[in-house]
Amino acid sequence: MLSSLRAWCEGAGAAATDEPLRIAGIAPHDGLDGVACELDGSHALARLGRWRGLLWRLQILWRECMTKRGTSPRDPWDCGWWRSGSLGPAEAFRPRRATLLMVREPDDATVASLLATLRANSHCYAKPVRVLVVSEAATSMPLPT
Repeated sequence: MLSSLRAWCEGAGAAATDEPLRIAGIAPHDGLDGVACELDGSHALARLGRWRGLLWRLQILWRECMTKRGTSPRDPWDCGWWRSGSLGPAEAFRPRRATLLMVREPDDATVASLLATLRANSHCYAKPVRVLVVSEAATSMPLPT
């Protein structure tokens, strides 16, 4: 299942303009944080050590700032959990790099509002955004295979 999640996220990683926003659902799984840490480069950074890790991060920032190339599967993603509250951050959101946003056990109204806000602004996304609704009820929105 976790390899499917990574493949779903990265499947259109280089084609942000074709499909800037994808939404799927998944039942809670202990390994989700680990997949997010793999996608965002946290595991690689931990293996590199302090100085090599700093150099790696600077190289990523340099490429993002100075080049116009697209996202490649090796590039780290921004990954995190949505915190309930104001939709202001979702309205203002413009991804700086490919992003996985996970939403934990939301109520129907919260997830509907969040997804509507992200959809309304997705035409402005220059990088792919993937929203994963993590809920027992999310089996109605299974990950594509």
